[in-house]
Amino acid sequence: MTENNNIKPSQEKVWKKYLPEGAVDVDIARCTAFDYLKASNMNNLGGNAIHYYGTTIKYRELFLNIVKYSDAFDAVGVKEGDLVSAIAVGVPEYLTSIYALNRLGATTNTIDPRMDVDSIKRMVKQSGSRITMILDVMFSKVEPILDELDQDLFLILPTTRSMPLLTRMVMNRRLKLNVPYGGKIVKWTEFLAKGKRDKHVEAAPYQGDRVVAITYTGGTTGFPKGVMITNDSMNAVAENFKNWGLEYNVGDRFLGIIPVFSSYGLVCGLHMPLCMTLELVTIPKFDPLEFGALVKKFRPNHMISTPAFYEMLMDSKEMVNQDLSFLITLGSGGDTMNEGLELKLARFMEEHNIKYPLAQGYGVSELSAAATFCANGINKAGSVGIPSPTTVVGIFDPDTQEELDYNQVGEVCVTGPSMMKGYWNNPAETENVMRKHADGRVWIHSGDLGLIDEDGFLFIKGRIKRMITRFDGHKVFPVNLESMINAFEDVRNCAVIGVKDRGHGQGHYPLVIIELAEGVDADVACRKIFQYCNTHAEERGRPVGVIAIDEIPLTAMGKNDFRALEDLYRTFDYTTLNYDE
Repeated sequence: MTENNNIKPSQEKVWKKYLPEGAVDVDIARCTAFDYLKASNMNNLGGNAIHYYGTTIKYRELFLNIVKYSDAFDAVGVKEGDLVSAIAVGVPEYLTSIYALNRLGATTNTIDPRMDVDSIKRMVKQSGSRITMILDVMFSKVEPILDELDQDLFLILPTTRSMPLLTRMVMNRRLKLNVPYGGKIVKWTEFLAKGKRDKHVEAAPYQGDRVVAITYTGGTTGFPKGVMITNDSMNAVAENFKNWGLEYNVGDRFLGIIPVFSSYGLVCGLHMPLCMTLELVTIPKFDPLEFGALVKKFRPNHMISTPAFYEMLMDSKEMVNQDLSFLITLGSGGDTMNEGLELKLARFMEEHNIKYPLAQGYGVSELSAAATFCANGINKAGSVGIPSPTTVVGIFDPDTQEELDYNQVGEVCVTGPSMMKGYWNNPAETENVMRKHADGRVWIHSGDLGLIDEDGFLFIKGRIKRMITRFDGHKVFPVNLESMINAFEDVRNCAVIGVKDRGHGQGHYPLVIIELAEGVDADVACRKIFQYCNTHAEERGRPVGVIAIDEIPLTAMGKNDFRALEDLYRTFDYTTLNYDE
């Protein structure tokens, strides 16, 4: 660290001493995400790109399919600048479609199919899309709202089409799908047939800020906002990983368990491993309880996960006395890992012969999910690593926007080419998160508190945003539940806070605290609201309890004092609650 106290961490960049030679001044490739993927694998066309239930798709086949799919999308009217919605998970047809749409200069509007139907409807309608892809196993969920979505076409993505024949037959009998094809509802094979032609449609020209995909996050308002991930932002993350000096070989296996409708899954779980010439084992429906079995079966060389999933991996019976020396990289993101779990995992990795320590990282959706990470043993306990080669991190005073010195806690802000373009159709929130500083650069304001130490390592200290992170990394936004519950006539006031997850080593669940109108039976009201939330709230956003108190404390400004409530109830034992009639 320099003796000049006027030079701030983001200017001095002391972390660059840890970067491999040639990575300090690396630039990103100026091409589309599809072209970058193709260029990365021109010498690997015969290698395996995607592994799906025993079927392997070579890179050569993947690129041919991308072009074929883009012809089909063109045939149904998708043009440069258009947006296509998708209610799906990572089956090969969906992964291929993302790149096919990118080749046309179009955008994929990625929607988590586990969302409640009202949220799905809002995301489709606000996107302005005219075509929506729906995974066949999700069709029955959205069928009641098809007319309200007001789309020209519904393209039905197949779950089993890319499976081996025997597996496909077994799965088809088990799924018992009954999609009423015809009219606007188009079978996938019929969709592809529309694109057959003698000459392929021309690829759209490269634009760095062209939006490849929209993923959704909450943020300060709590309602999902569309994060616009671009060609440059996706390629920047892949370039960062390539230039970090990670140990990997062409054809290494990467276990893909992070859903592609998240920025983390789209960029770090799909684009990055494919651009690094790895074989992506896609697990569209990941069950954390099967984590150990998946690792034992596929023997991946690299994988990324959330801290809570690693906790489940360690507890898996399949890991007892299992030699994991085939694992090179274990990356962790999506949430910060507490030091207790970090130490536990370090012992596990040593006992199971994993060569390198845990590669922790930090990122938010607005940064394409990756800003800092550790690798090859460059780490400090409790940190989330150093900034990646094309990324600059600074700690700023949340009120004055002045950059702070080393070891001072403030808001974590990040700048670099991995930044999103902005929030879809939400300029106000974009301006709130993407701010131009005195240095003339635009910085992402993460809403997280942290510090940078004298060696350039980032430590996360907490959150400014009032959101609740579950054990599995899923973010629950209290405003959604509060809006739902405040609609009850008997509820005078409502506050949702996070309480410690009593079943896992880390994470929190939402707890509803209500203030009722005078004379209302508290037991009856709590039971009624709890049951209502279990029916109407998104599955992973449901509260673990509803309790009534005489008065919700207020701040001097007349707002609910969430901090006071958290101090009172953060360790509340929700398992003592009983809502049975």
